[in-house]
Amino acid sequence: MALRDVIGQERAVHILRGCIARERVPHALLFAGDDGIGKKLTALNFAKALNCTGGQGPGARGQNETLFEVTDHRTLDPGPRTLHDSCDQCSSCLKIEKLFDPESLILSGEDEKSLKEKIYVSHPDVALITPYKDEIRIEVIRKLEEALTYKPFEGRYKIAIIDNADTMNNSASNAFLKTLESPPGQSILILISSRPDMLLPTIRSRCRRINFNPLPFHVMSALLREKSGKYDEGRSLLLSALSGGRPGCVLNEDLIAQRDRFFASLKRLSDSVDEEEKGDIDELLEWAQVWLRDLAVFKATGRADLLINSDREGEIKALVQGAALKGILKLAQEIYNIRVNTRFNLNEKLTRNYTGLLIRKRLGRLNAGK
Repeated sequence: MALRDVIGQERAVHILRGCIARERVPHALLFAGDDGIGKKLTALNFAKALNCTGGQGPGARGQNETLFEVTDHRTLDPGPRTLHDSCDQCSSCLKIEKLFDPESLILSGEDEKSLKEKIYVSHPDVALITPYKDEIRIEVIRKLEEALTYKPFEGRYKIAIIDNADTMNNSASNAFLKTLESPPGQSILILISSRPDMLLPTIRSRCRRINFNPLPFHVMSALLREKSGKYDEGRSLLLSALSGGRPGCVLNEDLIAQRDRFFASLKRLSDSVDEEEKGDIDELLEWAQVWLRDLAVFKATGRADLLINSDREGEIKALVQGAALKGILKLAQEIYNIRVNTRFNLNEKLTRNYTGLLIRKRLGRLNAGK
């Protein structure tokens, strides 16, 4: 796979391929956008293009030829029409390709059980860093800093891709800021985040931000039918709407089953506190927002064609009969506020109890009619 194969992010890909064509690239990039829309996929394919030794990448020019300049982010330009990409066949491309399946790799450096560092390496000059227990620690950043001090061994650039960069703790963020202020030569740092505002402002200001957007539903629907071969148009459109235009959310799991499971959990919370209730609290609140969106839309318009959960029209119609639009909107705002605060490690049990209390207060007991 190469940059040309990334679907739905044409503007971002055009910028990245254009900076290769112009032979100028920022030393630090921030890929910002929702989870599951292709940020990491694009970052890895950009790394392949930069270090490709085949016929299309800058690495094909010969070992002694001058490399293109790593520049300040403000000079980035979409570039001319002649665009460059990886060959997807050379040794460098194949090694980076292994990073698409990091679970099959051995963690670099120390034993995993002792440090729990999430630094994946299959190419000597490209590293993928991911959080451990929702946190990137200073030890990992220091190890990265040390790796960046060495010259590229096989590729043309030392490239570090930091996934969920907003999970760097304060010590790691401050250490990483020093690297951004004085980046080693021929190093490129790519930060990936669905919550870029959680990064230090001083880190954001030193990165060239490239925004990634959800795919339009019709594009997403066509992609699903092409990739799976098992969905009709109606089913693919439903999945596209449920995913919010995020391919990663659909291709990696059974989205409808997940939706049904969390909706059932919300109903149980509206009746009483379930001590055995388990599951990701942030996902529960995310599905609650989708659910409340449909309730508000149907209450305000009565139009089923505007629903995301189009297959649950009858249930939504029944739920809004005894609810006021003002109460639905108030609950949606309260759920949003809770979700924002979950970033600060709220007690999960108390959060579930409070969420159930709010649902009962605004909508009543959702299973009362059964």
